[in-house]
Amino acid sequence: MSAFSDREKSYMELALSCAARGAFLVSPNPLVGAVLVSAGGKVLAEGWHRAFGGPHAERELLTQLAGVKKSTLKKATLYLTLEPCCHTGEGKKTPPCLPALIESGIGKVIIAHKDPNPRVAGGGIKALKKAGVEVRLGCLADRVHRQNERFFHWISTGRPFVSMKVGMSLDGKIATKTGESKWITGDESRAFVYDLRSMHDAILVGRGTVEKDNPRLAGSHREPRRIILDSKLATPLDSQVYRDDNVLVATTAAAPKKRLAAFRARGITLKIFPKKITLKPLMRYLGKRSISSVFIEGGAEVFGRAFDESVVDRYYWFVAPRIIGGSQAQTALAGEGIARLASVTTMNFESVLKCGDDLLLTLLSPVAHEAFLACGCE
Repeated sequence: MSAFSDREKSYMELALSCAARGAFLVSPNPLVGAVLVSAGGKVLAEGWHRAFGGPHAERELLTQLAGVKKSTLKKATLYLTLEPCCHTGEGKKTPPCLPALIESGIGKVIIAHKDPNPRVAGGGIKALKKAGVEVRLGCLADRVHRQNERFFHWISTGRPFVSMKVGMSLDGKIATKTGESKWITGDESRAFVYDLRSMHDAILVGRGTVEKDNPRLAGSHREPRRIILDSKLATPLDSQVYRDDNVLVATTAAAPKKRLAAFRARGITLKIFPKKITLKPLMRYLGKRSISSVFIEGGAEVFGRAFDESVVDRYYWFVAPRIIGGSQAQTALAGEGIARLASVTTMNFESVLKCGDDLLLTLLSPVAHEAFLACGCE
């Protein structure tokens, strides 16, 4: 891979900043930014993917070039955070960007990262080179991988990137012995959780959380899909999570027929398991429905099940400077747990941050950490 100059990196930084403007709006598509720079170093145009189903970054940029001479474009360099799409077919909302990009006459393209979508996967780069466009690859590739980690994971594995949030006391409790849990963590932590929700396509909780807290499960910038685990459809239909049809309930064949009919009459999507709700098959099912990321919020039984089934890629662990104590107080994870210390999984710390009075520990699972190392991320 050829080295990139500081100036080239600065233009790709600008393209990354452009891409970030589409946050919360483009999923399950990736965030993509584009910057066109003249031979003299002047930024001629910027573009980014603004919303799912809308124009891609390249096409948005190209619409700004009506007054630019062909000779200028031939000498210009386009900085793209992701390889341009070249495919058509099922599920494609917009035409491929590649033909318009080639037709524009832009002479050089620097691309940060290949598109991992199997329908692209280097095809866009090959087509550009075949058309006589100079192409360089790899400028700030690790930054683009981080920016699009959820998309990259989903498109390469077929299942959503799964994050899990736990808010607990110093001694690992998420509620007192009487079940009181509002609030253990502080205002700043809870505000940040709203942003974390918006970063994901779906929020997952269990029946107990719905019955106990009656949460809305809303984000700060958008309304993610709500996923409820309820094996017998016992949660009340007047719960806030059922305020509209932007919800999916995982249940089992043990659910009464009347309840099945009542939920379906409300337009609620049901995923019915024969005997027991299992998270790995559920995640594959969600992935096929273009849900690229899931945020697990509780409660302890769901946390424990997610850990036992090894479906979590990133953990957000909020620790409040409080001690609750008591053997009857609810600990963070239920489930089966680990029998022997030799079998305990060691997570990888990403960061330790102060969040108001709380600490936020962010950790990656070993598998997710290996994916970062494979792309050169540290």
